[in-house]
Amino acid sequence: MKTRGKKAAAIAAAATALATGLVLAGPVSSASAAPDVYFITYTYTDGSARVEVYNNGDFAGYGAWAADPGDFDSSTGDTLIAYDKLADGYGIEATLSDGRKATTRGHSSPYMDVTTGNLDEGATRTLKVCLVKDTFSDCKTGVGVHA
Repeated sequence: MKTRGKKAAAIAAAATALATGLVLAGPVSSASAAPDVYFITYTYTDGSARVEVYNNGDFAGYGAWAADPGDFDSSTGDTLIAYDKLADGYGIEATLSDGRKATTRGHSSPYMDVTTGNLDEGATRTLKVCLVKDTFSDCKTGVGVHA
């Protein structure tokens, strides 16, 4: 009878260890899961635009095109801006269809990157704003802007 009790105890211990292992290998943690990203876009008659980025419901930052001095606190016009507010490990990248880029990738937040350069008046470009980290990116594309 003692052998049967020891065998039952060993089986119970193995089952507990197996169950514990399954729990530990359970669902992916939220830290490694892709974030829930959404964007809110504002466009203005002077050709400026601002795309706000939200990461898991929190305001993460924005990408913007400032057509004129003073837009988005820019001291110059024709300015591409990437601003990262949220210390979440992700960055903000803003690109124009002409190849210009402003990025906060690799910097601690809060951080802002500004790229300036003249566009011909009335020249239209497309703004793309992304939440980025390593190889991950989630983007809002197709926002028309002009000088």
